[in-house]
Amino acid sequence: MIDAVIVQILILVVSLIVLALSSHYAINAIERLIALTGLSEMSAGFILLATLTSVPEIIVAIFAVMQGEPGISIGDILGSNVFNVGAVLGILGILGYLKTCCTDMLLDLTDILFLTSLIPLLLVIFNISSPVVGILLLGTFVANTYFMAKKRTPAVEVNGNSKTVKKGSMTKVIALLAVALVGVIISARLVVSSGIEIATILGAPAILLGAKVIAIGTSLPEFTTDLAAVRRGRVHLAIGGIIGSNLTNLTLVLGLVLLTSPSVDITILTELLPFLLVTTVIFWRFLTRGGISKFGGALLLVTYLLFQIIV
Repeated sequence: MIDAVIVQILILVVSLIVLALSSHYAINAIERLIALTGLSEMSAGFILLATLTSVPEIIVAIFAVMQGEPGISIGDILGSNVFNVGAVLGILGILGYLKTCCTDMLLDLTDILFLTSLIPLLLVIFNISSPVVGILLLGTFVANTYFMAKKRTPAVEVNGNSKTVKKGSMTKVIALLAVALVGVIISARLVVSSGIEIATILGAPAILLGAKVIAIGTSLPEFTTDLAAVRRGRVHLAIGGIIGSNLTNLTLVLGLVLLTSPSVDITILTELLPFLLVTTVIFWRFLTRGGISKFGGALLLVTYLLFQIIV
């Protein structure tokens, strides 16, 4: 058993390295796409980073539904969102990257995220069928995407260069992004699979697997790409990616899972939703003061650690 655990740990470490490198090239390609398409940082963060970094959650959801275990996917989705706000934004706040990150659009996105987080409560409070809630979430995803796509501004600079980028380079940028995305997906899947093997060997409960193990693995693309973004000074792109990814997880991914799963164990929601709502409220509260201070970042991180301990 010890040998098997060691092998899986080695796979996990190598996968993390590949994930970091792939994410570096992904964020570089996304920056160039911003200039090519004219999307604002927040729009690009929502539409591009959000969708691309949510692919691991989508993959997990597909396998979970096919194997008749939607609860694992729901745990992954909600656990990933708690990780993104509590751990990722918490760490970025502690490092001092988010002191002055507040914008009107970011506040609007956070409001939408909080309201969207309330939709799954319909399953718990009113016992509405899963497919109906799934349709509501999918409709919200379409509306959010349309709202963000309408927010266009003049193209921003890429790495301090001119705003003018040749349209002919679009194919090259998309190809680079596609290759990087393949690396992100494959490495993220290896991180998840090795984490599952480690948890299985150690006898971890299946219900907690989605929220505590798989969630961290599928959230690593958000963490690595957003850390790379803030180091390059593109804070709004990073936060747009995090909030957008959470919205994508809650609407598109969870919507698909609920739509295809007539029966869902709501006890998972009652355990995870409170932490999701609390972390979102804490994030929103500090945003209204202009940004996330180091204390605010520490508070978010502590909330996530409590989530890992209590749930």
